[in-house]
Amino acid sequence: MRHFLTFSSLLIILTFTLSCKHAGNSDADNKGSDPVLLDLNAKIEKEPKNADLYQQRAVYFMQHEKLNDALTDIDKAIEINPKNPAYFLSLSDIYIMMGKPQQGLESIEKAITLNDKNVEAYLRKARLYMIMKDYEHCAESVEKVFSIDPQNADAFYLKGYVLGEYGDTTKAIDAYRKAVQSNQLHYDALMQLGSIFVKKDPVMAIGYFENALKAKPKSMEALYNLAMMYQENDKPDQAIRLYGDMLKIDPKNRFALYNSGYVYLVYLNNYTKAIDYFSRAFQADSTYADALFNRGYAYELSGDFTRARTDYNKVLKISANYPKAIEGLNRLDTHGR
Repeated sequence: MRHFLTFSSLLIILTFTLSCKHAGNSDADNKGSDPVLLDLNAKIEKEPKNADLYQQRAVYFMQHEKLNDALTDIDKAIEINPKNPAYFLSLSDIYIMMGKPQQGLESIEKAITLNDKNVEAYLRKARLYMIMKDYEHCAESVEKVFSIDPQNADAFYLKGYVLGEYGDTTKAIDAYRKAVQSNQLHYDALMQLGSIFVKKDPVMAIGYFENALKAKPKSMEALYNLAMMYQENDKPDQAIRLYGDMLKIDPKNRFALYNSGYVYLVYLNNYTKAIDYFSRAFQADSTYADALFNRGYAYELSGDFTRARTDYNKVLKISANYPKAIEGLNRLDTHGR
């Protein structure tokens, strides 16, 4: 199991991660104990007609997945000042997080009617169309951005994404590179370029992923993909270091645990450490047949045939027709082990 994370699919998943999470509304919840929330509450109590404060609290509630509370506050901000396009963009964010893209789109349109030169509004509109896979309207919104800001990095990224979805990889690469020219640390464009060049030019792919990691040093996607590039291109020590960085962020990340085990098993021939990492990966996910098989294989290579046989048999209980486990048992039987 050695897979690169697909950034475009991750983007869609992450955008709607919170779509079904609606925290309850209650005065007790809103009072809370968070000093940031307490400060906002106190400011709103002193200035109950300050629309910006309601928007700030709405953003706080969004960040803490209290979407109904966020919606109440942004509605209040709009009631106080219905001419501020930024409030409608926040309203759009809330609707999208609630899994209501059409209402989100309508809110963006309202922001645009208030300011038809609002670059951020057109970018939000393009991103939403991209998520909805309406690439024609996404491209139209991108062109509107270019008419206002010809060197906009986000617009170049979105243009590249649409071109990639249409199958024009060459033009997509050109658009992503223009995004990076406008913003050297444009994470999304760097990740897409890295993914495109994984097989075309591994050295370039590594460079793009390294820069993406500079843009977001704690990005699990960038850490994983760069580690995979090191792993696949004879740099096992660098790969182990990056998987270690992932585990500092998430000690039970099964992919980092598994791949660490794989590097120790295949590239470094350190069976003791391989067994440890595969064990931890299996502890993180008790259905992880690949981890259990490779632990068994590490046992076999280290000469512990009893534990190897036990693991191969356990694999077959999880996945009845797992070919490599069957081959492993046959191998042990053939040699009388």
